[in-house]
Amino acid sequence: MDEQAPAQSIFRRAGGAANMLRRAGARRGRPVVAVAASSEALAIAAHAAFHLGSPFFPLDPALPSSIRDDLIAQIGECLIVGDDGAVSTEALLSAPLGEALALTPPQGPALLIATSGSSGRPKIATLTGANLAAAAAASATITPLRAGDRWLACLPLFHIGGFSILSRCALAGAEAVLHQGFDPERVFRVLARERISHVSLTPTMLAQLLSLRHPAPKTLRHALVGGASLSADLAREAAQEGWPVQPTYGMSETASQLATLPRLPRDWRSGQVGRPLGGAEVAPDGERGLKIRSPMVMQGYANPELAPGDGLVDGWFVASDLAEITPEGELVILGRRDDVIVTGGKKVHPASVENLLSLCPGVDAVAVAGRPDRLWGEIVIAIFAGSATREDVLDWCRRHIAGARRPRAAIRVDRIPQLGSGKPDRSALRKLAAGSDSEAGTVRQNQLSRLD
Repeated sequence: MDEQAPAQSIFRRAGGAANMLRRAGARRGRPVVAVAASSEALAIAAHAAFHLGSPFFPLDPALPSSIRDDLIAQIGECLIVGDDGAVSTEALLSAPLGEALALTPPQGPALLIATSGSSGRPKIATLTGANLAAAAAASATITPLRAGDRWLACLPLFHIGGFSILSRCALAGAEAVLHQGFDPERVFRVLARERISHVSLTPTMLAQLLSLRHPAPKTLRHALVGGASLSADLAREAAQEGWPVQPTYGMSETASQLATLPRLPRDWRSGQVGRPLGGAEVAPDGERGLKIRSPMVMQGYANPELAPGDGLVDGWFVASDLAEITPEGELVILGRRDDVIVTGGKKVHPASVENLLSLCPGVDAVAVAGRPDRLWGEIVIAIFAGSATREDVLDWCRRHIAGARRPRAAIRVDRIPQLGSGKPDRSALRKLAAGSDSEAGTVRQNQLSRLD
């Protein structure tokens, strides 16, 4: 049976849940932290918290307790609900039915979202009601959403890509169809049978759906794909199969979508995401850096007073990503600043190598990380899943990838480490890459004598 949460049940349980939160100590202006894996419980808690004028902070229960405690400490006084909270997950799910409550965010601090922390200490982006409204309106210009449409939410609600579906649908009078977890067969069944018009996916999710070899769902008009680098090969395969793929780029700090292509051009290249939405200003920041100013940009990173400004400079947010801004004003995302591998004095962006490696026969999924090396500073390591052997991958790399970008070792894994958002877990990848030579299948030192 497909695990879907009926929207009306969520709306009608939210009133009863609001009474529970009020009795447990929720108050206007102070965060409600919901620690739960259940998308339905998180949605009920969000509606209830917003109704009480409380900022809402959904948290992944799978986070290590030390990280979770640190995140909660960053926001000061709050009410914790969900797993082991003052109001349990079970109580939220069984709250008495009452008058339906719409999702109406407070105008001040409304949504707190933990950043991925893929390369450092996670922070918390503070989004206001105005940020969420601006983001939903900007999204609708490139992915039109109207009453009667249904957006499948199979991304977790404790990530901005999942939660933003709730706010977009609330503004448009559309329905967010909550789907617990991601199993490709179950998700495709819902896409095909439940009149789904919109869906948000990571590249890994898209690849798993394509592997089923089913026809593209007939009612689907928009398939936003983001959260990690989308290879040109995967995008072309999806388009050929009739999937309405729209490469998209955004982050917690911009309330999700910052740029999205209306359709996939025939000559599309990886990282190309189109013009910024909603009148957002973008500008270069240093060497291929990117800074953003927009009504969608957060009020700042969270602090106990929920005061604005932290992490912004004159209203500008400096992204952790590297990008090009074309003469036409379009964005091309090159990768993250902190993921750069410096090998032999040359800078290598993992995404550029990953896009090439995705074409290697027998490689189903791939990521790249740097390994410290006494001679070169770092060397490029390919971490892959699929039927190919390490030797197959390294031989292919020697034939098809030149210079500093060529991986000098390969590690085969059952699956690529990922964060809950679907992004590659760069911290875990670096640890894998730093493993012993015998585990990694490192090429002989004489093959490392040149980087060309």
